[in-house]
Amino acid sequence: MGNLSLNNRRARRVFVAGGTGFLGYRVVRALLDNGAEVTVLVRPDSEEKLGPLAREVRVISGDPWNPGSLRGRARGHNVVIHLIGGLKPNPQRGLTFRHLNFVSTRNVAQMAVNDGVNHFIFLSAARVFGLPSGYLESKREAERYLQKSGLNWTILYAPPLSIPGARISLGGAAARLLSLFPVLGGVFSAQVPLSADTAARAIAYIATTGDLGRDRTVAPALLRRIGRLAERQFIRQVVQPSPVSPEDDDPPFGWLP
Repeated sequence: MGNLSLNNRRARRVFVAGGTGFLGYRVVRALLDNGAEVTVLVRPDSEEKLGPLAREVRVISGDPWNPGSLRGRARGHNVVIHLIGGLKPNPQRGLTFRHLNFVSTRNVAQMAVNDGVNHFIFLSAARVFGLPSGYLESKREAERYLQKSGLNWTILYAPPLSIPGARISLGGAAARLLSLFPVLGGVFSAQVPLSADTAARAIAYIATTGDLGRDRTVAPALLRRIGRLAERQFIRQVVQPSPVSPEDDDPPFGWLP
């Protein structure tokens, strides 16, 4: 993957579920920078969350927790990127970790199967200190479903994401230091925060240059390397910076029902 250029590929039609959130907005922006034709799934009356990007993408409404609203939405696309999930359950409203993370993934994956999409990119989570066990299990259940769905898939084990330019926390700095030691590196590399901009570049790079005919998992260290490679290529090729996300000061994971 590392020797592929952003210029040497066909434009791909990419469907993004969760494109209005903290990471999703940046992924959409990076996809456009890479020349992709982008469709963004938004909840009804939520198009304004895309800001100026709404003029550059195809916006369709649908609810990932309502399979009927997804019927036919991804037809004609090469790849679906699924970024929807939640870390804040509300059992009183029926919003369990399983509902937020597994059910939405199952419904979007089934849409992709029915609409003949070739590849599904799923944002999962690395085993990070402090993450609730219920959240991780709901992500693993979604992974197992995806692996049996018949789709070609890429599962991304994302480390904690940070606001670009923000100072790293004391815990993050400690994890970065410990990740440099050979014995501890494998454990602590997943704990080091990754800039959301770098993660977005990595995801867009995989979606627009990666091999969509095979299954793979992407560990945190590899996601970080791909993101830095994509950033270097982007810096060399881009002329003007892209707009700033309107949601920088309130970073949701994707959206909540």
